[in-house]
Amino acid sequence: MIRLTNLRLPLRHDDQALPAAIPPRLGVDPAEVLDWQVARRGHDARGRGRIALVYSVDVTLRDEAAVLARLSGDGDVRPAPDTRYRAPVSAPPGEARQRPVVIGAGPCGLFAALILAQAGFRPIVLERGKVVRERTKDTWGLWRRSVLVPESNVQFGEGGAGTFSDGKLYSRIKDPRHLNRKVLEEFVAAGAPADILTEAHPHIGTFRLVTMVETMRASIEALGGEYRFSTRVDGLHLEPDAQGVRRVRGLHLHDGSYLAAEHVVLAVGHSARDTFAMLVEAGVHAEAKPFSLGVRIEHPQSWIDRARFGDDAGHPVLGAAEYHISHHCSNGRTV
Repeated sequence: MIRLTNLRLPLRHDDQALPAAIPPRLGVDPAEVLDWQVARRGHDARGRGRIALVYSVDVTLRDEAAVLARLSGDGDVRPAPDTRYRAPVSAPPGEARQRPVVIGAGPCGLFAALILAQAGFRPIVLERGKVVRERTKDTWGLWRRSVLVPESNVQFGEGGAGTFSDGKLYSRIKDPRHLNRKVLEEFVAAGAPADILTEAHPHIGTFRLVTMVETMRASIEALGGEYRFSTRVDGLHLEPDAQGVRRVRGLHLHDGSYLAAEHVVLAVGHSARDTFAMLVEAGVHAEAKPFSLGVRIEHPQSWIDRARFGDDAGHPVLGAAEYHISHHCSNGRTV
């Protein structure tokens, strides 16, 4: 399969324009194209009134080797990457073993638990907050009535802080292993629209996220995983092994109970400061990350759409327009 990138078409092209554009771009007869599928679609809005859709397409040809050899100097034509996810390990069948524990049910904990469950390890998920529906009520209670539930709010609870965002699913981080594809496929399986697999700036929408989080929890539980909500970890039990290296042996929970655990995933987010203090007190190495500052700027969406898209604002393919502001500091950092 060949990945053809930077295939540009007008915003209002018809359904046949894309398949018709592939053979001439590759210099082959249409009969040589056996199959094709969109890998990615974005848009170039730098020319208002001349907005172009930009496609990456995976194409199956009769003789792909000959085309790749002929177009070896063309940076937009290359073998299609293998984006399939392959689990690094799987649980040995029928072997009694201690279950891994995931602390935190935000995005990181959710996917850590899902991958462990899919690999057969039956993880236990500890979350200090509540299930997502109850947590949503508590969060709205804070926003509307100024009633704070300390362990159930926008920071603590199933789904993490992103549950109350608008569901953007992209970043500027390079992804050479294509792990983001696995994330998007699991979101689609949980009810997200299928177009997030191909859109350059995939977006779910706030009101789908709660149901998706519930669906993914059900998948984890169906695979043998277990959730324990309103369960905060207050201490680590560490013991040295034969080489003198201290290793985790269990967890002390807020209600005084103890959970034996030798494999623990810490997915506590950035707001569990009491947990960070507990880790430092236990002698766990902690290192400060570079300082990050986010600024929220609100404008009517119609203003941004008009500024970016001109008369094409509101076109269903374009969706809501976006922009970002960056500033280059004197110390070389960009914000």
